[in-house]
Amino acid sequence: MSSDGPLPRPHSPDDVIAYTAIVREHRARLVALARSIIPDGDYGSAASDALLSLFRYWPTLTADRVAWVTTAAKNKALTQRRQRRREHAATVDDDDIPLWSTVPASADQRLDLASALEMLPRLPKQEQIALVLSAAGQDTTAIATQLGVKADTVRKYRARAQRRMRDWGGYPHPTPPSPGQGNEA
Repeated sequence: MSSDGPLPRPHSPDDVIAYTAIVREHRARLVALARSIIPDGDYGSAASDALLSLFRYWPTLTADRVAWVTTAAKNKALTQRRQRRREHAATVDDDDIPLWSTVPASADQRLDLASALEMLPRLPKQEQIALVLSAAGQDTTAIATQLGVKADTVRKYRARAQRRMRDWGGYPHPTPPSPGQGNEA
């Protein structure tokens, strides 16, 4: 559990009753939400931390408290997932770098690549092809020629694919290649 300082006392017994009702009615749903984000992690503590934060900030919250605690549980679970991935990435050694990788990459970059490769089959074929050929160093015009479409269409395929993968995996938008690496913007 987090230790953000001493717990404030609720303003009234009605606050305690309302808080308890939220815990009773929504704890199982919060645990299920956290479990969907970190199935092999400590999803119970993510939900408990969110409920503890709700209690801590109860007197100052003016928004929908159920929505607030749901968002807090999701954010705590995502933070745990990112932290676990960083810890795992730190244990990755050079033998885990794919053979086709000629560019030195950090453990986080290798983990992001592995996660992206796992999501690749979920993309439509055209988007898969655009991403893979771009990653292989082909420029947009060459990919467009191979697919029989315009270069702008290839750019749209890549953008859609990156957006989908970012939404599925919670990853930031990839940094575009720097000029001179063979890819067009």
